[in-house]
Amino acid sequence: MIRHPLLALVLCGLALLAPGVATAQIEAPSRLQEVDPSAVEPDLRDDSSYDPGDQPVEDIPDEPEPSPAQDDDAPPSKATRGAKGAKDAKAVEAVPASAKTPAPPAPVAAPAVPVPQPRQAVSQVLAPRMTDAEVLAVWDRWRQARATNDTPSADAALKALVTLRAELVASDLEPLSVGFLRESAVRRRAGDMAGAVRLAELAVELSPGLPYARFGLAEAYALADPGNVSRYLGEARAAVTGLLGDARYRRPVLADLGTLVLMAWAATAVALVGLLFLRRVRYALHDFHHLLPRAVARWQSALLGLALLVLPVALGLGGVAVLLVLLGAVALYLSRAERAVAVVLVAGVGLLPLAAGQLARVTAFAGTPAEDVYLLERGGLSAEAAMARVLARQESRAATFAELDALAHYESRRGLLEEAKTHYKAASALRSGDARLLTRFGNTLVGLGDADGAAQLYVQASQSDPTLAAPHYNLAQVHRRRAKTLPDSEVGQELDRAATAIASAQALDGSLLGRDPPPEERLLLNLLVLAPTRPEAEWLSLADGTEAGRRVEAQLGRWLLPGVAPGPVAWAAPAVLAVLLALWGLAGEKLKAAKVCERCGRAVCVRCDPELGVGSKQCGQCVNVFSRKGLVPQQLRNRKQGQVERHQAWAGRLSYALGAVLSGAGHVASGVPVRGALYAFFFLFALAATLLHHGLVRAPYGDAPLYLKLVPAVLLLVGVHLLSLRGLRRLRREE
Repeated sequence: MIRHPLLALVLCGLALLAPGVATAQIEAPSRLQEVDPSAVEPDLRDDSSYDPGDQPVEDIPDEPEPSPAQDDDAPPSKATRGAKGAKDAKAVEAVPASAKTPAPPAPVAAPAVPVPQPRQAVSQVLAPRMTDAEVLAVWDRWRQARATNDTPSADAALKALVTLRAELVASDLEPLSVGFLRESAVRRRAGDMAGAVRLAELAVELSPGLPYARFGLAEAYALADPGNVSRYLGEARAAVTGLLGDARYRRPVLADLGTLVLMAWAATAVALVGLLFLRRVRYALHDFHHLLPRAVARWQSALLGLALLVLPVALGLGGVAVLLVLLGAVALYLSRAERAVAVVLVAGVGLLPLAAGQLARVTAFAGTPAEDVYLLERGGLSAEAAMARVLARQESRAATFAELDALAHYESRRGLLEEAKTHYKAASALRSGDARLLTRFGNTLVGLGDADGAAQLYVQASQSDPTLAAPHYNLAQVHRRRAKTLPDSEVGQELDRAATAIASAQALDGSLLGRDPPPEERLLLNLLVLAPTRPEAEWLSLADGTEAGRRVEAQLGRWLLPGVAPGPVAWAAPAVLAVLLALWGLAGEKLKAAKVCERCGRAVCVRCDPELGVGSKQCGQCVNVFSRKGLVPQQLRNRKQGQVERHQAWAGRLSYALGAVLSGAGHVASGVPVRGALYAFFFLFALAATLLHHGLVRAPYGDAPLYLKLVPAVLLLVGVHLLSLRGLRRLRREE
């Protein structure tokens, strides 16, 4: 008999031997667990955090090679149970070991499309607003530091001024440079030559285009180190080059030179015509006596003739009328060379109003729209007033393309970007397709953040003017900045565009090879991009001196030809009358006019001595004494010979005296009028330049150094005078 407990044990053993499906009790360790089995404890792991669903256990794929970047806090089953499609999916978070209750099962994330990581944003382009008052505040800070002998603060203010000029892209800060030049002169008088040179150098650094700053630096160099000739001569050469190359300083110099030429011409005409009149008036009065009754004495006729000659002066007929009367009075008694010289000089005096008016027109600059454009293009401390004037002309619809373009360029550099954009559009409405305007407009758009619009304008500018380097360079900067915002797949192509653009710019302008963009921490618009300057020839026509020329012409006309309206008649009348007087002089032989005796200087008059021939060159006394032998006693002959010698000696002394007073006057008195007129003109020109060395037209911010004006003028004056005296001496010896 089998007992029930024994039967139950047998049945349980058979049940254990029956085949069945079993689940894994312990999973294979991961790579991290093989190194540190205590990293994740199996008994603290929440198996409910992963739900394989209805998938059979045997269908789970083998464990893939775990990722090296596997998180230490991930459960061990993450690599095996979630391996399929889990390469880019987000892993299920592990439950902390301190959790007491199982967490609800987390859904498995669906595979996601790879998203490119965003690139770091580029630095913002800065365009801070800056006014003249802020620049002058730095200047005042330097003055206060200098007054209190605060050297560190003064040096910091000087560095700030230099930095401000560079950041504003201002060509010159003339008022500040003039102030530093004055302070340099104070230091020089105090014996501080090193400080004087330093301040003069700073003046040039702030205003490299100011000629007088370079003249001051050259003077400081010469006084500090006289042996270093090349240094101060180089600065002087640069100053002269800047003076002649800048319309604002060149035109006053040309106005002064032109005025000196006109003054020398007028003075030469007055001097030579007056001298010819004095030499020949006695013969004119001699013939005038024959026109009066015989009862009239010669002194009476002479007084009457002189009274008639001064009538133009008494009636106020003007300088040209006086010269014409003097020339007409003696035209019959002059040689052909003397008449030709006198006619040319008098005709030139008649044209002086026209020449002076034209000189004023072509040398006008101050107070014209051209000066406003000049100041705005330079961007210095005088541009705010020019900006106000251009805005006023724009309100009245009188502003030109050059004015609006310069105004917008100035506003862009001073941080007024929206205003600059408006004025660029107004300028482009007057002239479209201008390469410089497109480039500058593109710079403004860069400051406003419109890189695409700026790039388009740069491309148009490079197509409009392929020789301009600025649009290529600026386009390269746009491409470089854009490359920083693109994904890696597009960066290379954008950088290639930038490299092509910068290569084109450097091929057109080699100076760009060493140019570096500003630092990213202070990315200023004015330093990031290039703004091409507008050539002087494009706006110099705005220097309209029509009104100034008209006033000058009218004023000179009132002096020379009062009562005659300025115009072609007033200009041509003196020349025509002078030519008629020259033709009148050719009729001297037919009118039996008196001549000059070549021996004693008396009048050769056929009316007084009918025995003389018409072509005789000697008076009746000289003919009887020297030509007709034995006609007069020897005593009378000797007396006449003495008169001739005294006359010739007097003529020689008078020629030397006139030549000593006025170069060329001795030549005219000796019968060589052409050479004498040339000597007189250059002598009077040099004399006027010496006496009027301050100039008639004042240039802004001072004049050229006194030695630069006086030394050439004095050298010319002395040289011409010495040559004239030497030539006169040779001439008198030949006689």
